Amino acid sequence: MEDPFAFLTLDFLKRSEIYPGSLGTFRYRFQRTGKVNDGTVQAWVYENICFEKAQQIETETVPWTEEGMASLRAWLNEKLRERGSEPYRIWTAR
Repeated sequence: MEDPFAFLTLDFLKRSEIYPGSLGTFRYRFQRTGKVNDGTVQAWVYENICFEKAQQIETETVPWTEEGMASLRAWLNEKLRERGSEPYRIWTAR
């Protein structure tokens, strides 16, 4: 199986200081501080709701290095296996 977080590289995080995302109903958010090889990346995973209203939040902080990115990808994959994900869909009243 391909790593759904393979996009998470040192260069990717240069694009924005905060990056929210999701895989279906699996929600995550990254925030970087400092510079490459001299900063940190904090990640959160949370339930399928906006970050500001989430209550079931788990967090991990790693160095903004190649090793830190590998560790973060492994943590995210573990959380995805634990929490699971369903395809995103918009509920409509019938």
